[in-house]
Amino acid sequence: MPVNEQARLSRLRELMVLDSAPEPLFDSLARMASEICGVPIALVSLVDDERQWFKAQAGLAGVRETPRDIAFCAHAILQDQVMEVPDATCDARFAANPLVTQAPDIRFYAGAPLSLPSGERVGTLCVLDHAPRQLTAEQTRQLGQLAELVTQALVMRRDLIERALSVRSAHELALSDSEAQHRALVEGQSELVSLSSEQGELLYVNPAYARHLGHAPQDLVGANLYDYIAAADRDSVRARLTQVLRTGNTQTGENRMVEPDGQERWIAWANTRRHDAQGRAVLHSVGRDVTARKQAELALAASERFLRLITDSLPVRISYMDRTYRYRFANRAQADRFHLPRDQVLGHSRSELLQRETDPDVRARTDAALAGQAQRFEFEEEIDGQLRRLDSQMIPDVADDGTVRGIFITAIDITERAETDRALLRQTATLQSVAEAIPAMVAVVGADGRYRFVNGAFERWHGRARAEVLGRTLDEVLGHDEYNPARPWLARAMAGEAVDYKIGFPTRGDVHLAVSYIPLRLDNGTPDGFVAVGQDITEHRNEELRLLDLSQRDALTGLLNRAGFEAWLDRQLQHPTGEGLAMLCIDLDRFKPVNDQHGHPAGDAVLRQFGERLRALVRPTDAVARLGGDEFAVVLAGVRDAAPIAAVADKILQAAHAPFAFGALQLQIGASVGTAYGAHPLPGWQELLARADALLYQAKGEGRGRHAGHGR
Repeated sequence: MPVNEQARLSRLRELMVLDSAPEPLFDSLARMASEICGVPIALVSLVDDERQWFKAQAGLAGVRETPRDIAFCAHAILQDQVMEVPDATCDARFAANPLVTQAPDIRFYAGAPLSLPSGERVGTLCVLDHAPRQLTAEQTRQLGQLAELVTQALVMRRDLIERALSVRSAHELALSDSEAQHRALVEGQSELVSLSSEQGELLYVNPAYARHLGHAPQDLVGANLYDYIAAADRDSVRARLTQVLRTGNTQTGENRMVEPDGQERWIAWANTRRHDAQGRAVLHSVGRDVTARKQAELALAASERFLRLITDSLPVRISYMDRTYRYRFANRAQADRFHLPRDQVLGHSRSELLQRETDPDVRARTDAALAGQAQRFEFEEEIDGQLRRLDSQMIPDVADDGTVRGIFITAIDITERAETDRALLRQTATLQSVAEAIPAMVAVVGADGRYRFVNGAFERWHGRARAEVLGRTLDEVLGHDEYNPARPWLARAMAGEAVDYKIGFPTRGDVHLAVSYIPLRLDNGTPDGFVAVGQDITEHRNEELRLLDLSQRDALTGLLNRAGFEAWLDRQLQHPTGEGLAMLCIDLDRFKPVNDQHGHPAGDAVLRQFGERLRALVRPTDAVARLGGDEFAVVLAGVRDAAPIAAVADKILQAAHAPFAFGALQLQIGASVGTAYGAHPLPGWQELLARADALLYQAKGEGRGRHAGHGR
């Protein structure tokens, strides 16, 4: 309990905010906290004498207060700084807390105190998650800044109310002043903020938005936002914004905006539907300039196109063949060998393209390479009626788990040896120029473990001039911190194996590299070192992880969507545990009347609550998904027989039958469940899903509110 508790409660009541109606400003600040911290729930919480009351919330609809004795925020107001609980189940203060053990299943908490100018801490701006996590330093800083904005807004609100009560005739003016104060909070942001109509007419822009376009804010009101979007992006942006206004779902995207000097800047947007005082839909957009990142991505794509141009310019056949003997890459020389365009070569085998069986020796060499043994050999081949002699190399493409995914193949016509030698000299010069031009790090290491060549990117990464590197050992140049983690891969490369791996460098700001070691060999096949290529994939990796998570989550419930559900099942089959899977398909009964009678917000609330109930019924190792509409699915992993499935199905029926809260309403629905069990080994999950789905419809046909199922 704070030492100044009585004074604190007095200051809280002087704010005249407890039990007041929701206000857009505080709701917006809560949503901003949720978005900045990347969590599903954010609250503006005020700690009263026996309760904590929520002035604003994002992601916790229907909950207005909780008892103080179980409130995390009651602890957070005891300190000046942000209080962070990475995993509540591991914190003695909260492990047995019903907010942790029951809905809303809090695992992560971070709360920034709302400190009044007089020093009393009346509540917090807090963020919550259902999974353990930890804020970055930047997120912690921004959460504290948002808490200061909430405090300022509470004080301004109190002052406005006091003035309104003392001077009734100035009521409308006071409301206008309040709106101006609220607007000032938004106009102080560095992000681009706007409101626009369905037709694209700008109704409001903040100063940052106006500065970006070289205008004053008032000059942009009434203008059309599409006039400032690059012509090539307008149709896609219009389609995206129309979708937001139609569905009400928040969408993100990137497009180019045209500055006054004609230059284009890339802006990343988050777009949300709002409604004005007359109930008309308006578009609320928040943007951030991502030009630097976009230019880096475009530069990488240009580099890849440049490399393809280089391979096509070489008088060497270069190709990649997968384990089914089909070409997945072919440069121009390889495609010309078959007298076909490149796209007609890819996906076909050598024998299909030549319309004859592959030479037995070449086939044997190919099989050996696919078994992991690099090959270097010469062979003769009739081309356009002439017998030509070729020098070929086949290098295995070995995955991290040691499996060979395919082989890199080169073939050089050595019929005219002198011409080939000259071509090789040109190739060497070209490749060295390419090595210097590309952003990737390139190095050549000899059989003695000493550097023979490094490019400029390598020098910049290690901060050492080329003269300081050449002739030195790997350990001397890399240092123990980088050399020791790479030793297993280096040993494989020195043994003549092609190696690809990805590695992170926490000491360099969690930078990630994609590294390839391509072995070099003498004419007799003896390993002679390797070529090392390192590419910075940090942004690509981070974006790929972010997009993958977004693409596999249902936006309404936070459960897996169909794509995420299928990906989870695929992973289960790829990494079998030796135990079976139980599939439960669920369809809500009497759900349509909820939408028809109470509107889609009520239906959405039921779907969210039902999703939370399903999550609470199963283990973290199980999967819960919303497949679409009111259809859900649960998969129980590690099930040895079908015995426990009926018990889980009964719990699901009970969870669906229990009333759902929506405001003052208690909504009653039900569910039908179809269950199927598949014992190990499973040939595939599709048949299991089909059986469970069929049994679901059997249950619905037998009267709803029941489950039907069987095992295998």
